[in-house]
Amino acid sequence: MRIEPLTEAHFDRWLPLRQALWPKESMEQLRDDARRTLADPNQVGFLAFLPEENRRAIGFVEAGIYRDSDSSSPRAHIEAWYVIPDFRRRGIGQGLLGHVEQWALHRAIALLTSDTNAGYPISPDAHEGAGFEKLAELQIFVKKLTD
Repeated sequence: MRIEPLTEAHFDRWLPLRQALWPKESMEQLRDDARRTLADPNQVGFLAFLPEENRRAIGFVEAGIYRDSDSSSPRAHIEAWYVIPDFRRRGIGQGLLGHVEQWALHRAIALLTSDTNAGYPISPDAHEGAGFEKLAELQIFVKKLTD
């Protein structure tokens, strides 16, 4: 397995992985979002692939740098993290995160955050296995207003 920084040259292999993670999104939207990721100097992505299988893509990660109003230090945040099911539990996700960690450390960022929701039931275990600590259970409420 190899991991390298994402570029537009990876679109043919990267976009199907994005679609697997977000199946309700149109390919056009996924492509536009990917282009924005690549154009933003505060975002990065990495692709894991198998060189011996015609560079078959098996996972990716995307991350960004954020500054919270209540903190003087920036943080890196995982925006997307996906490994195809047949290749999970083989260290590929950890390898992808390792590249994000090095990217963040080279920018003097000492905190990596991520989030998930009930739509990704395997995600909490994957995060804990990668060394993340659960900070809180997020609940979002909505109320429709009428006159």
